[in-house]
Amino acid sequence: MKKTIILLLLISLSLSLTGKELSVKKAMLYSALVPGLGEVYTQNYSKGAFFIAAETAIIFSYFRMQSERDWAINSYKQYAFSIVGVSKDMDDAYYQLIQNYMSSEEYNDDIIRDARNYFLIYNTDPEGYEEYLETYLIPEVNSWHWDNINEWSEYTKLRLKKQDYEIYSNFAFAAAILNRIISVIDSAMEVKKFNRSGQYLGKLSVQPDWNKKGMNINYEYRF
Repeated sequence: MKKTIILLLLISLSLSLTGKELSVKKAMLYSALVPGLGEVYTQNYSKGAFFIAAETAIIFSYFRMQSERDWAINSYKQYAFSIVGVSKDMDDAYYQLIQNYMSSEEYNDDIIRDARNYFLIYNTDPEGYEEYLETYLIPEVNSWHWDNINEWSEYTKLRLKKQDYEIYSNFAFAAAILNRIISVIDSAMEVKKFNRSGQYLGKLSVQPDWNKKGMNINYEYRF
């Protein structure tokens, strides 16, 4: 009697005839976390390997571009420090000015001219004029002057390299997002294909019927 009860309890856990029906939500979640895992979940290992390899390459490229970007930043800072004595701890906006103007005198001349036209000629606002100059003029301690075009051009090239690596990093980040989106959609389609392919033949469940001292047998299949 005890053996019969134990057997019925084990059978009542439900049996799958040849395999289980896969979940679209699970596959999409797996692919969102790591592209390719959703395909592995559907037993499409070749596609899974492709998406995982693509993700690995994208991640490697992203960190490689970030490393190259940091190298470029250190390079143009060191170059500006060596050639024109610019401090290495200035913000990016300041280094952009050094790229745009050959000297701080040229930059200050533009600031004074623009401020004079706007605040003095058009608005007659001498206080605003003084405040604007105090805010935007480059002080002598932070001044610079490139001695020749070649040095200035070399600095510009180093800055452009940094900007290129930033663009490449953004492309890699966008590629990672796109890879996830494609994998999520593909894994959902693979689940539906898997469930329709006949690999899932339904679910057989057997439960004991204690009142009638027998068993209830149910078969479920989703079309």
